[in-house]
Amino acid sequence: MKVYIISLGCPKNLTDTEVLMGKLVSAGHEITTKEKDADIFIVNTCAFLKSAREEAIRTIKRLQKTGKPVYTAGCLPKYLQKSPSPSGRGARGEGKLIQPIDSIGLFSYKIPRIKATPPWTAYVKIAEGCDNRCSYCLIPRIRGRLRIRKKEDILKEVRLLAKRGVKEIIFVAQDTTAHPQLAQILKQTAKVDGVHWIRIMYAHPEHLSDKVIKVIKTEPKIVKYIDLPIQHINDKILGLMNRSGMTGQDIKKLLSNLRREIPGITIRTSLIVGFPQETESDFQELLNFIKEVKFERLGVFRYSKEDGTPASNMRGQVPEKVKSYRFHKLMSQQNKISRELNKKMIGKIIEVLYEGRGRGRAAFDAPEIDGSVIISPPKAGKNLRPGEFVRSRIASSRDYVLTGRVLTT
Repeated sequence: MKVYIISLGCPKNLTDTEVLMGKLVSAGHEITTKEKDADIFIVNTCAFLKSAREEAIRTIKRLQKTGKPVYTAGCLPKYLQKSPSPSGRGARGEGKLIQPIDSIGLFSYKIPRIKATPPWTAYVKIAEGCDNRCSYCLIPRIRGRLRIRKKEDILKEVRLLAKRGVKEIIFVAQDTTAHPQLAQILKQTAKVDGVHWIRIMYAHPEHLSDKVIKVIKTEPKIVKYIDLPIQHINDKILGLMNRSGMTGQDIKKLLSNLRREIPGITIRTSLIVGFPQETESDFQELLNFIKEVKFERLGVFRYSKEDGTPASNMRGQVPEKVKSYRFHKLMSQQNKISRELNKKMIGKIIEVLYEGRGRGRAAFDAPEIDGSVIISPPKAGKNLRPGEFVRSRIASSRDYVLTGRVLTT
């Protein structure tokens, strides 16, 4: 049977999709990249936000028009099953024809896996679920409590991936820093032959330990980059978000410590604007903080009212127009910061992972979400191979793109 799979959502979902494809092939099925050739469809869904659920339902409905069976995996079936709200029941009514399949959850290195990322990069899931209970978030209800993957199982998967030619390992989870052995995992991954870059995504600021910071600092293979969502800086809003007791001052101390301990580190964060009861003064505090700290990478989200979360019932819901204004204000400021920081890169020599078609990524750019480096081959002429690491001198810059020429030596 030929199966066409669509993977929606984040890299954590993508790792599940890869395992799902491996299981299907092991069972004798064939994965096809052409919709018209498929006997059945599988959509691995995201349900974190209303917009993600709408995207999933649109995709499912479109595929159902073909008359072929459509199965769903991931978060949407669980969301529809557990939704206590009228809007959830409405979504379930829309998706009556949805046929759920078992979620992947935590998996072992022994389970077959077919990569959907470029050959040189792989995401490795180290935990599943979350215990943080942020007041705006559906993840604990959909994905369940935190479950930790065993260190040795993770390392065996890393070694297998390295043997297959993977050069960049990216550790993911709903909360990577909640893994009690993250520091040891990082150290031992750095010893694996063939692994060149190691990256950490989705690190909760409260759980980022001194041990992990030290390992990032001292291990050359670990890129000096961390994805550290802080969501806000105002104490009132952090409290309403139930961000595990971290105050704005705690966050500032952590950021200062990171930059002191790891000079030149790239910090990516994400913020939420328009959270219930966020006043103009609260927002201005956040904006001033961004101007002061100058994050190298920043994502901004408009607060999404999700039924079933404590925040959805809070008073002081912010109008959509105000959320949009604050979103654009923050992003406009971040564009200026990004231009300023990128200009400082001109003339510097950096390592670039070439990914084809004249583009690559530096160590300070994660796949899909960050910027890129446009590179030209050296004047002497050299055929660059995708997956190759090269040295490039930066000649010019834009908001989120650098341009450089590959050096011959």
